[in-house]
Amino acid sequence: MISKEAQKSIQRYKKYASFISSFYRTPSEISAWRVGFFRWFIDLQGTIGPKAKGTVKEEVLLGGVRTLKVSTPNSDPKRIFLYYHGGGYSMGSPESHYSLVSYLADISGTTVYVPDYRLGPENKYPAQLDDGVKTYMSLINDFGHSHDQIAIGGDSAGGNLALITLLKLKELNADLPSSVALLSPWADPSGSGESYTEDMADRDILLGPIMKNVWKNNDELYHFYIDEKDVDKKNALMFPLGGDYKNCPPIMIQVGTEELLLSDSQSLKKVLERDECIHEYFEWEGMYHVFHIDVGMPETIEAFKQIGKFLEKYLPKNQ
Repeated sequence: MISKEAQKSIQRYKKYASFISSFYRTPSEISAWRVGFFRWFIDLQGTIGPKAKGTVKEEVLLGGVRTLKVSTPNSDPKRIFLYYHGGGYSMGSPESHYSLVSYLADISGTTVYVPDYRLGPENKYPAQLDDGVKTYMSLINDFGHSHDQIAIGGDSAGGNLALITLLKLKELNADLPSSVALLSPWADPSGSGESYTEDMADRDILLGPIMKNVWKNNDELYHFYIDEKDVDKKNALMFPLGGDYKNCPPIMIQVGTEELLLSDSQSLKKVLERDECIHEYFEWEGMYHVFHIDVGMPETIEAFKQIGKFLEKYLPKNQ
């Protein structure tokens, strides 16, 4: 049974999603002013949202990428969480996720870095992947952190970026991060999983209205950042379910049961099992896509505690 706060949150975000979907256009139709409005509106939510007590933010450059460094009195400066924000690779920013990462930093005891990686449609693949790798390597080469002091992760498209960054680092024979924490990761941009149904679109309060428009127009969400001529579904650095996760660091997955991307996480779990990659998997009953955006819910706080316990195993304190 979900909490009263979660019930209220669901009703509130239904209205939010209805408002957003009324302005939405598919990748082939959307204009620059609509993209700008979406970005402004989403950034506003994170900027005005509640923050953990004593939160401090600082702008830094990681490999030339503007990045928000977020910490609280509970944050250990030697325990780094490189967090890639969500937003379908076309919106979202460090500001849109400021409220979320404030509580995440406080509860997990980490110092969180949120890169303002390049977005589509202005910047197409592999710009996002390049920024993912650059920001990680900068923490090591420019800021002096060792790879085992760093966890990476993200939500939705940011979860996708965490996965493809991990796979690219492995391809480069670079030192890998200590662990990976994913919140409703967009692991299957092709939308081929079992949860991509009309029924789930009706239940998914955030992504459902948008996906119905995408399906209606025979479009693809990934067209925001990958031109159709460049799409290669066998390329694991675009579609990470095709990746090889042997000898990768431990990976944690959290996903709600009421979201279109549920099968993304379920399929990723099977891939990790196949490759014998240590992992922890959690389905949150009754929760919507990246429910962590509402830090006023008990479920969100418990989810952050879950992430904190995971990171304590692989990103130890007192390093």
